[in-house]
Amino acid sequence: MMVFSNHRLGPAVELMVSGPVATTMLRQTAAAASTAASSRWEHELVRWLEDRASRVDDATGVTDVSEIAWSPEYFDRQRHFVLDAIARAAGGSSHSRVLLRWAQLIAAHPRDSVQFGRRWVWQPSV
Repeated sequence: MMVFSNHRLGPAVELMVSGPVATTMLRQTAAAASTAASSRWEHELVRWLEDRASRVDDATGVTDVSEIAWSPEYFDRQRHFVLDAIARAAGGSSHSRVLLRWAQLIAAHPRDSVQFGRRWVWQPSV
């Protein structure tokens, strides 16, 4: 199982999906983002999504919106990019409802919770 969350909004808005659904969601979003990626941050987002997708297993994992390496000065543009990628992924996905629920968690992410100097956290290789 995978939990998509936004800790700033609380546990009532978490989204729990099976491992295969989470893997598909992350891969479809990465694919959609990769077609529009131009900045370094956008390409790093694609790599991060692909890395997350490759590490989903049968154990319960959590992916929180705050784990995205948002930049305070570019937060609105970055959030728009992520939401656009999810919307494009949802357009051709059998998991469109779940993708759009995940987008709601990202859309509701408070700007004031973005930390200066946040970096991508990569999972260690197994």
